Amino acid sequence: MAMSGRAGKAFWMSTDSGDFISSTWYYEAYPEWVVGWNKARKADEYAETEWRLLNDDDTYLLAHQDDRAYETDLRGYGRTFPHRFGAPGNKLLYTQLIASPRGDQLLSDFSKTLIESEGLGQDSVPDYLSVSFSGVDAVNHFFGPSSLENEDMVLQLDRTLADLLAFVDNKVGLQHTLIVLSADHGFAELPEYKTELGFDAGRLTTDVVLAAAERIAEQQYGLDGLVKFYYRPFVYLDNEVLTSAGLDQEAVSEALAEALTREPGIYLAIATDSVEKAPDSKLLGQIRNNIHPVRSGDIYVVQEPYWFNFGKGPIAGMHGSPWSYDTHVPLIFVSSRIASQMIYRLVQPADLAPTLAALLGMSPPASAQGTVLPEVFE
Repeated sequence: MAMSGRAGKAFWMSTDSGDFISSTWYYEAYPEWVVGWNKARKADEYAETEWRLLNDDDTYLLAHQDDRAYETDLRGYGRTFPHRFGAPGNKLLYTQLIASPRGDQLLSDFSKTLIESEGLGQDSVPDYLSVSFSGVDAVNHFFGPSSLENEDMVLQLDRTLADLLAFVDNKVGLQHTLIVLSADHGFAELPEYKTELGFDAGRLTTDVVLAAAERIAEQQYGLDGLVKFYYRPFVYLDNEVLTSAGLDQEAVSEALAEALTREPGIYLAIATDSVEKAPDSKLLGQIRNNIHPVRSGDIYVVQEPYWFNFGKGPIAGMHGSPWSYDTHVPLIFVSSRIASQMIYRLVQPADLAPTLAALLGMSPPASAQGTVLPEVFE
């Protein structure tokens, strides 16, 4: 789903400065209201304060999930409540704010200023505003979905959304507003937590996959450097080594993929060149959609369900698999003109663009992949 596209405008919060910034693609110079918002240094007001629970401890379903050894302590941010934000000048302050309700609240404040300063909803021409509240994503990366932090994050995000919508109602009128809620992905539970629940889970790190691919290449071909690197979900081979050894790239990719599939934590490894020829399935369709004809590697690696597939860094959890917990997201349309109903058939976030275009009586974007959702018009 487009956040701005080529013709729109875009801003995002910088974890280096706490400012909302853009790029020269969108602005040669920022509007005065953006300059003024940044000069107010609103993010800095949270320095050396704390993220505390919104409600009493005993009201939370996950109160017992506040201190788990496999959660991430972001250099003093801590694994338990209250989480203390860094001092002014601390390089992690703004990252800590994003991994808390404060980041979403700053985004909401910036959005209100944008709506008022740009005059959104003040004439007969429809305006489109897309706001990405990413606090839940950040909190899930560091603490996981079934953490006390995530439960409180969702509760506070609910209040932030209510406050923003009340502002829109006051400035524009919700009767004149179409609200759409969705997401770009789901999230996996932390593998250690899934293990506690009795599931087979583990951490399939970049180093583990790379070492396995290098070991198999050495065993099968006796060549050092045949595997260039692994950048999830692709294993990249060195074309110069292949050429020097007189090896066929497609045959080598297929052989290595077959062997990698037998490695712990790997559900499927498939040569990129073989994907189009493989029998059609939901999984193969997802893999096809994730292959770029130039940038993709030689072997696509899919982890077992609930296994973590990521590189180095202070990350407790990750998304990006083809499994349902990563791909199932809501798609909610709210308007005084749309009848209340629940839809259980499969729809896609990509359906949003052509549906919005149809609602506005215009042609869909040239590259739109989805289809119009007829239930929105019933």
